[in-house]
Formats: sequence, structure tokens, C-alpha cells
Amino acid sequence: VTAGCPAVCVCPAEPPVCPPGVSAVPDGCGCCKVCAAQLNQDCSPMMPCDHHKGLECNYGNDVTMAWGICRAKLEGRTCEYNGRIYQNGESFHAGCKHQCTCIDGAVGCAPLCDNRLPAASPSCPYPRLVRVPGQCCFSVDCHKGIWRLPPKHQVPPPQKHRPRPHPEKCAVQTTDWSQCSRSCGMGVSSRITNKNPQCKLERETRICTVRPCDGLTIPAKKGKKCSPTHKAPEPIRLSYGECLSVRLYRPNYCGVCTDGRCCTPRRTRTVPVTFVCPDGERFQKSAMFIQSCKCRDDCSHLNEAALPPQHWMYGDTHKFTDE
Repeated sequence: VTAGCPAVCVCPAEPPVCPPGVSAVPDGCGCCKVCAAQLNQDCSPMMPCDHHKGLECNYGNDVTMAWGICRAKLEGRTCEYNGRIYQNGESFHAGCKHQCTCIDGAVGCAPLCDNRLPAASPSCPYPRLVRVPGQCCFSVDCHKGIWRLPPKHQVPPPQKHRPRPHPEKCAVQTTDWSQCSRSCGMGVSSRITNKNPQCKLERETRICTVRPCDGLTIPAKKGKKCSPTHKAPEPIRLSYGECLSVRLYRPNYCGVCTDGRCCTPRRTRTVPVTFVCPDGERFQKSAMFIQSCKCRDDCSHLNEAALPPQHWMYGDTHKFTDE
């Protein structure tokens, strides 16, 4: 690859526009961003596989081959979605509106339709989204030829010296964070809020870890039904796939209850965490940090055996809307 790399990188002015759910990664020379090859697709040093999904280019026994096939680096868990089994790293369509990918037992989906309403313009003064028979996604209707200004004699004269009313303030409405989707290891919790410039109800998500999956079962002290909150033995970097947090953290974890109940977070706080990937790409995710824990009688939300695998969204990528 090095022998075939240019001395000076020359890349397109615009970055590549990749399909939903497909990462833009550096090429084999580290020069330009390209759309990553997906599971079972052809690959080469200049057409790398999507490492964010744990894929690598498999050249078989002959490492001198110029082309390979994208395979999973490690055997991950399969996903069950809508009665079908998908392999780790496999992408598929969920209906006609979403592109989904199986990542080690978790299904993450990205939208195929753009349901955002464009801003009004002279060519489209009254945009709205409408359904079109035979089409999956909404279409923009500009109401051309429908809206007309009233005749001049019907327009009331402007009133002088009348103060303009102030726009109504947005009454913030926010639900509590949901329980973490996993009893151990990284999961996700969510809430609904309209705390945004558009004052629209949207779903916010944050990554969460109630306790690690490596056997943190410290018993409760005598006379206590729920063991106190335990702090990580030493500062660690939080992981998100292959990416690690820039800062070191020493998070708290919940212990166990001795009376058969579930020890779950009682008070938490949400902190933005910056992650850096092996290719140098940075991004920010909200993360839950536990402040205290309590015992609960309802343990159904922590029973991973009862949860469909498609609900294990380690890093969900899309808010489902079907309006």
C-alpha cells in the first residue's frame, strides 16, 4: 500500500456522502475519507472495511491478494429481529424507512427518509410533508398555486402605536431517564424532552453502565439490604466500540441486594464524554454517572434473557418517527 501511495494527498473538495449506517473512514494511505465496505463486500487497502462494526478485510491464505472480503474480526453475537437471525456485522432493511446493522447482539438503525421540513423560501413559501401513494418516504408539498393573498380592500390597515406581542416562551417538558437497558456492561437509557430551540418533543439517549460484567458481586454489609455504591478500583477510560474516552474516569457501580431484589441506580447525573477512535476521529456522547443505588422489587427491566436482542442498543443512531 505504501508503495502505491502518492507523495502528496489530493482529495475531493467535498467529503464522501455515504449511505445511512455506513462510516466514512480513511483510505489505506491515510489520505482521503472513503465509504467503508460492509459485511461480505469486496475490500482492498484503498477500500477498507467498516472497522466501527468490527469488520476487517479477509484475504484468505494469500496475503498478497489485491482484493478480499469484509468479515467480522471476532465472532460476535447474532441478532434476532422481526423473527429473523442476522450475523454480527450484517446490515439489513427494517421496512422501507430504516437501514439497520447487527453489532454483537445489538441492532442499530439509521433513517433512509429525510423527514425534516425545509425552511420556507420564495420558491416554496408554504412547505409541508405529505404522503405520496406508492412512495415510502414523505414528500415536500410547496402549496404552489393554492395560497393567495387577500385583495387589497380586504387587508385591514395597520394599527399605529400598538406594541407587538412577544412570542410565547417554550414550557420545558422532560421525562425521567429510563432504566439502563442492560444489567451489566454498556447499555442505553433515554428520555423525552422539548428542551431545544424548536421546542419539539425529541428522544435523548445516553450510554450507561450499572455494573461491569466481570463479576462485581460485592455482598451487602450486615444489616443492609442493598450494598453501597462501589467505585471503580482505579481510573479507567470509557469505551464505545473501538473508541476510548479522552479523559480518565472513576465511575460508581451498583452492588447487589441480599433479599432477591434488584440493586439499581437511584440518583444519576449526565455528563458529555468525548471519545477518540483509532483513526483519530472524535465524537461526543452523553453518559450516565451513578451517584447512589437502591433496591427495587420490579426486576423485569434487568432480565436480559427476556429482552429481545434488538433492544440492546449500545449506541442508538436514530429516533424512530412514523408520522
